[in-house]
Amino acid sequence: MDTHTVESFTRSVVRREAEKRGVTIEWDAVMPDSVPPELAFAVFKVADRGWCVWATRSADPVVLPSERDFYPLDDVLPRGGWQRVGWNGVRVTS
Repeated sequence: MDTHTVESFTRSVVRREAEKRGVTIEWDAVMPDSVPPELAFAVFKVADRGWCVWATRSADPVVLPSERDFYPLDDVLPRGGWQRVGWNGVRVTS
Protein backbone atom coordinates (compact mmCIF):
# COMPACT_ATOMS: atom_id res chain seq x y z
CA MET A 1 0.00 0.00 0.00
CA ASP A 2 1.36 3.40 -1.01
CA THR A 3 1.43 6.26 1.46
CA HIS A 4 0.25 9.51 -0.05
CA THR A 5 1.21 13.08 0.63
CA VAL A 6 -1.50 15.72 0.32
CA GLU A 7 0.00 16.59 -3.08
CA SER A 8 0.11 13.04 -4.45
CA PHE A 9 -3.36 12.20 -3.17
CA THR A 10 -4.92 15.37 -4.60
CA ARG A 11 -3.16 14.78 -7.90
CA SER A 12 -4.51 11.23 -8.17
CA VAL A 13 -8.07 12.38 -7.37
CA VAL A 14 -7.84 15.24 -9.87
CA ARG A 15 -6.46 12.90 -12.53
CA ARG A 16 -9.44 10.53 -12.18
CA GLU A 17 -12.01 13.31 -12.01
CA ALA A 18 -10.51 15.15 -15.01
CA GLU A 19 -10.68 11.94 -17.06
CA LYS A 20 -14.35 11.47 -16.11
CA ARG A 21 -15.16 15.06 -17.14
CA GLY A 22 -13.06 15.08 -20.31
CA VAL A 23 -10.85 17.84 -18.89
CA THR A 24 -7.19 18.02 -19.88
CA ILE A 25 -4.65 18.93 -17.19
CA GLU A 26 -1.22 20.19 -18.23
CA TRP A 27 0.69 18.13 -15.65
CA ASP A 28 4.15 19.51 -16.44
CA ALA A 29 3.24 23.20 -16.28
CA VAL A 30 5.39 25.33 -13.97
CA MET A 31 3.43 26.74 -11.03
CA PRO A 32 3.10 30.57 -11.04
CA ASP A 33 5.09 32.37 -8.33
CA SER A 34 1.91 34.07 -7.14
CA VAL A 35 0.48 30.80 -5.75
CA PRO A 36 0.81 30.61 -1.95
CA PRO A 37 2.67 27.43 -0.89
CA GLU A 38 -0.26 26.29 1.26
CA LEU A 39 -2.54 26.34 -1.83
CA ALA A 40 -0.12 24.88 -4.37
CA PHE A 41 -1.28 21.26 -3.88
CA ALA A 42 -4.71 22.20 -5.31
CA VAL A 43 -3.63 24.39 -8.25
CA PHE A 44 -3.53 22.91 -11.75
CA LYS A 45 -3.20 24.24 -15.28
CA VAL A 46 -6.34 23.24 -17.14
CA ALA A 47 -6.28 23.28 -20.95
CA ASP A 48 -8.56 25.99 -22.36
CA ARG A 49 -9.10 27.47 -18.86
CA GLY A 50 -5.64 28.33 -17.57
CA TRP A 51 -4.59 28.07 -13.94
CA CYS A 52 -7.33 26.81 -11.63
CA VAL A 53 -7.90 25.83 -8.01
CA TRP A 54 -9.46 22.39 -7.43
CA ALA A 55 -12.03 23.35 -4.81
CA THR A 56 -15.61 23.43 -3.62
CA ARG A 57 -18.05 26.13 -2.59
CA SER A 58 -19.83 23.77 -0.20
CA ALA A 59 -19.83 24.56 3.51
CA ASP A 60 -19.83 20.82 4.28
CA PRO A 61 -16.60 19.62 5.89
CA VAL A 62 -16.41 16.58 3.59
CA VAL A 63 -17.24 16.70 -0.12
CA LEU A 64 -16.90 14.20 -2.92
CA PRO A 65 -14.69 14.87 -5.94
CA SER A 66 -17.86 15.26 -8.00
CA GLU A 67 -18.78 18.21 -5.75
CA ARG A 68 -15.55 20.05 -6.58
CA ASP A 69 -14.62 22.03 -9.65
CA PHE A 70 -11.75 23.95 -11.22
CA TYR A 71 -12.12 27.62 -10.21
CA PRO A 72 -10.01 30.21 -12.06
CA LEU A 73 -6.95 31.10 -9.99
CA ASP A 74 -7.23 34.76 -11.04
CA ASP A 75 -10.70 34.91 -9.44
CA VAL A 76 -9.65 33.20 -6.21
CA LEU A 77 -6.25 34.73 -5.34
CA PRO A 78 -6.89 38.50 -5.53
CA ARG A 79 -9.80 38.28 -3.11
CA GLY A 80 -8.08 35.89 -0.72
CA GLY A 81 -11.27 33.95 -1.18
CA TRP A 82 -10.20 30.49 -0.14
CA GLN A 83 -9.48 28.40 2.92
CA ARG A 84 -8.03 24.98 3.62
CA VAL A 85 -10.61 22.45 4.74
CA GLY A 86 -9.51 19.15 6.20
CA TRP A 87 -6.47 17.31 4.96
CA ASN A 88 -6.70 17.95 1.22
CA GLY A 89 -9.62 20.29 0.68
CA VAL A 90 -9.99 23.88 -0.43
CA ARG A 91 -13.15 25.93 -0.12
CA VAL A 92 -13.67 28.94 -2.37
CA THR A 93 -15.28 31.63 -0.23
CA SER A 94 -15.56 34.60 -2.57
